[in-house]
Parts: sequence; structure tokens; C-alpha cells
Amino acid sequence: ITTHIICLTNDKFIDKKKKTPGLRKSKAKPKEMAKNINSVSITVLLFVLLVASTEILKSEAQTFCFECGPVPFLGTNADCFNCCKTKYGSPPVVSGVVEGSEKHCHCYC
Repeated sequence: ITTHIICLTNDKFIDKKKKTPGLRKSKAKPKEMAKNINSVSITVLLFVLLVASTEILKSEAQTFCFECGPVPFLGTNADCFNCCKTKYGSPPVVSGVVEGSEKHCHCYC
């Protein structure tokens, strides 16, 4: 009768007789693993619903809607906003910015 020794080294079982690493059997049962995966899935789903319902990640981005004034617009951003408010009203206009290489006054809604 021959015997061989199996030792635990660096998270792997080493069979001293064969000198090859063997697979370590998982102690977790399939039902327990399924419960863990379900718990994680439900937690992620609830987090996504929370973020969506409270609009935590809502962007403050504004949408370009109109142009105002002459090109090139020689005034400041405040002058541009006043031009936009006068021409289109506020709301829908929430800001005016002088942009681009040709200095356009862009109105944002």
C-alpha cells in the first residue's frame, strides 16, 4: 500500500507524489452562491432605481436653442444673455454665451 501527502501551499493543494497542483474544492454550496448573486443583483437594482428616482446624477447641461445679435458679437456674455432674453424671453432662455472663433452669441434653453 502506498500513501501520499497532500499539503496546502499558496491557496493550492500540491500532491507530493505527482508534484502537480490540484484543484481545491469550493466549500460554498450552489444554493448559497445563488442566494449571494441574487442579493447582489437586488442591491444593484435598488441603487439604480434610487439614483433614477432622485435624479442624483442629473446633468446641468443646457441645450443650444437660438443665436442672437450680429456676427461677430462684440459684447460680453452678460450682453449676449440680455440680447437672448429680449429677443426670445426668459424662460425658455436661461443663459447666453459668446462662443466660437467668429464670436457668435449663443442662447441656451
